[in-house]
Amino acid sequence: MGLGKRHGLSGTKVYKVWKSMRSKCYSSNKDNHHKKGEIWICEEWKDDPVTFVRWAEQNGYKEGLQLVRKDKEDGYYPGNCVFLKIQEANKTHGMRYSRLYNIWTQMIQRCKNENLNHYERYGGRGIAVYDKWADFEVFKEWAQKNGYKEGLTIDRIDVDGNYEPKNCKWSTGLEQARNKRTSRYITIKGKTKTVSEWAEISGLPYKTLQRRLYTGCKEENLLAPVGSIYDHKFLIEINGEKKTMNQWAKEVGLHFSTVKRRYQRGIRGEDLLRPGRQNNSA
Repeated sequence: MGLGKRHGLSGTKVYKVWKSMRSKCYSSNKDNHHKKGEIWICEEWKDDPVTFVRWAEQNGYKEGLQLVRKDKEDGYYPGNCVFLKIQEANKTHGMRYSRLYNIWTQMIQRCKNENLNHYERYGGRGIAVYDKWADFEVFKEWAQKNGYKEGLTIDRIDVDGNYEPKNCKWSTGLEQARNKRTSRYITIKGKTKTVSEWAEISGLPYKTLQRRLYTGCKEENLLAPVGSIYDHKFLIEINGEKKTMNQWAKEVGLHFSTVKRRYQRGIRGEDLLRPGRQNNSA
């Protein structure tokens, strides 16, 4: 890839991690795909290995570590990715790739790994993990007895307190977003609210809004109905065949952003996929 060579990344191990991530999501070999191509990569990483490499170096990457998504149903973006030791796959608890194990790992990392760019918000300001939770089996037992189930995340009741039994509970993403010290504010039609507040007002899932922001959706389009052009599963019909915008783009060798931009300009049908520059009259 030209960008990798231009920046001297093409021979590095971390660049190969980026290429592997891209291949799993967008390779022409569908057998390699995550969930048949439904797992996405955030806009800032998808076509820019330099941005990914910078994030990796600031978030604990070392040769031999593996890039893992904390939530296996979600995409590749900074908040959902972590680097873990490959040899930990041999642990006897058999949960190395489970969501709960990833939650536990992230909790430990954010409090102890000074290389993480968000360490300053956790370990950097004195937040620690309960000593007994250094053993995953102990943490798992507490989680199962205190309401853990798929889709919930660990939430500290006092955001300035430690990760410990008396200060932790399991929350939905929306509940946890309300409890954060810092939240992202979005302005729509002159009104400024947090992402979680917009999710509540609109009735759209919090994760849907979060995914749209990570994949480059403009703020004014954030509240579009589920299944619209701003969702990664949005289907376009051409000559009686329905595919996602990303699938059409890959099939004809165009960039996803090119097809999306054309669609937003009102271009439809086969004209959407023609090579070269297009105009509205097409």
